[in-house]
Amino acid sequence: MVSLAFLIVALTPDPGEAFIAHQLARTGQGDKIEAKLQAYRAARNLDKPVTVRYIRWMVDITVFDWGRSLATGRPVLMMVRDGLSYTLSYVVPGVLFGTIGGIWAGLSGSLDDQSRSRRGLSVISYVAFGVPSFWLAAMFLTAIAPEISWFPDILPTDGPFTPQTALFLVPPAIIVAANVFAGQLRYARTKGREYFQSDFVRQHQAIGISRWRVMWYVLRVAAVPLLAVSLADLIAILVINIFVIEFVFNIPGIGLLTYQAILDRDMPVVLGMTMVVALTGIGVNFLQEVANTVLDPRIGDDGGAA
Repeated sequence: MVSLAFLIVALTPDPGEAFIAHQLARTGQGDKIEAKLQAYRAARNLDKPVTVRYIRWMVDITVFDWGRSLATGRPVLMMVRDGLSYTLSYVVPGVLFGTIGGIWAGLSGSLDDQSRSRRGLSVISYVAFGVPSFWLAAMFLTAIAPEISWFPDILPTDGPFTPQTALFLVPPAIIVAANVFAGQLRYARTKGREYFQSDFVRQHQAIGISRWRVMWYVLRVAAVPLLAVSLADLIAILVINIFVIEFVFNIPGIGLLTYQAILDRDMPVVLGMTMVVALTGIGVNFLQEVANTVLDPRIGDDGGAA
């Protein structure tokens, strides 16, 4: 994934060179174009063959030397740290509330035999999943935010973990939670319908066990397949939403930094942010394996026997 990002940026034409040539030609300095282009390439390490640049980058990244931004001069690792702090400050609460609420609503709806309840949950799921995140963000900023006196006009610059910044990040967290809620609700409702028809659930209901305990038993049984089908979808939702939300709200998180780096052809930052996405995917897969083993010890026993 990271190597592909490197090749895409390295092998496509650089609009910066065209901009320099255009500016010099407009000002009658056409004789200086080649010299300026050579200086531009040297400053961005573009005067070396692609293979040499790729090998050098692979060596540097293994020792956590991710370089400096070509646009700002800041270390890429520092930019990653700052961007992650903003992104995680609204993504984590959004994912937690969306996941818990979606699973509860899905299981509750699949247990309830009332058709109105099921139809209502279906409508909520389709609306939350179908309405684009950029539309929700734009509607909030144009229609709701001006009517709220306590809501900051712009993101405060004193860090992501201050009261004013937290207020500004509440709407992004709600948008994330709405999308996660819709996905989790669909998966939980599907699995709930499957397991609520099983014999062990009917036996528990026959002896008068409460609704909440029945839901808990079903959740324990459905946790592994539910986790498997929802995590991949969750990553896709988050990656797309992060870019959209941070662009609309102008939040200096991972999504906005990556977008700006692509526009600036800032190779070190583009590759650094791509590394974050790749490492996140690896980390999520690892956590899924650990969670599967904890939720169902037979998975670990099977792996050991194999």
